[in-house]
Amino acid sequence: MEEDVLHDLRSKLTKDSLIKGRNNGGYQKVFDDIAKILLNKVAICKGKKIFYIKDIEFYLYENNHRDIVTYPRICKAGQWFFHPSGIDISFESSVDVKSNDYELFQPILREDAFFGGVLIRAIYPADKAPSDACKYNLDGPHKVEWALFDSFDAFNEVTDFPHLIECEHKIEPIKKDVRKNLKLKENDYRKKIETILNSYYENRLISKDEWINVYKCFENKTYRYTV
Repeated sequence: MEEDVLHDLRSKLTKDSLIKGRNNGGYQKVFDDIAKILLNKVAICKGKKIFYIKDIEFYLYENNHRDIVTYPRICKAGQWFFHPSGIDISFESSVDVKSNDYELFQPILREDAFFGGVLIRAIYPADKAPSDACKYNLDGPHKVEWALFDSFDAFNEVTDFPHLIECEHKIEPIKKDVRKNLKLKENDYRKKIETILNSYYENRLISKDEWINVYKCFENKTYRYTV
């Protein structure tokens, strides 16, 4: 059973599976299916501690789904990915990068770029209720990151690195909503887009005004899932 659940989850995070799902019903349905597994069928194991996932958000950029707030990356399906807003369980991701003397990650936005993942916003101890996430200081993307990746021995092999496990637990009803903190004041949209483009991309594909319109479309997507 464990191998079946985790294998199914990892396969759903691959580029081929995501694109197939997009073509057969759209990304919302794809994210619905992944959310059911993450929120009700698996847990995060860190040493002897077990955590269930309470709150997640989906981010995916590709030419047919230009969710520009997604952090660019090069990852295999299911890898942890750290970024300024927290930590993702990553989709299979690729983006061209500009070569430089210091091997810094400088993505170039081309039409074949495909990247994204699932931001973990909150977790809770396996022997507690979802409502206890705040009580145990586990409600918030950075709090999740600090709890799971707080400290590791620099001199010995890591034995308690966080990883997903199949874990039967009470099936909680899943709620969908828009992602947090994407709504902006009208005069802040241009500044937001300029910051994203200047920070990450060399080739921008479309104009800033077009990017603003695209951003506004995605801020209303119900890509947040909670229990």
